[in-house]
Amino acid sequence: MEPSLKAWGLLVFLLCLQYSSLAQSTSRREFMEYHHLSPHKEFSGYSCDVLMTEKGLKPKISHSFVYMAWYKVEHICISGNWKDRYRNSYVWAQTPIKVLECHRENFKGKYIEKRSYNYVQFHCNADGYVDSIEDMKVLEPIFA
Repeated sequence: MEPSLKAWGLLVFLLCLQYSSLAQSTSRREFMEYHHLSPHKEFSGYSCDVLMTEKGLKPKISHSFVYMAWYKVEHICISGNWKDRYRNSYVWAQTPIKVLECHRENFKGKYIEKRSYNYVQFHCNADGYVDSIEDMKVLEPIFA
């Protein structure tokens, strides 16, 4: 009976580990899906009204998108030693990032766009990957 209980305990432990790593990779994937704009398309070619419906986002008062290569997002949480990652911490990007901010108009249901270069503070999850935008400091607006 005792070996059977150990086996069940181990199985439950492994399932918990599997679920937590799946949840963390899900938050990373959601960040990329809901906040990342690919540089394969011109920055001026992105529109808030299209993005908010295309990405299936619920109507929000505001939403921010970062325009940068995916590998740069992946490297935000890497510390000075390339083997280590910042875990469950906040990290400011070292270079300015193009940001598209979408603000919803109250009565029309359309979005007002603000494009700018920003220093962006990201949150690195427990797995060491970006999962949200925490803060931004506007450097200069971009006029299209």
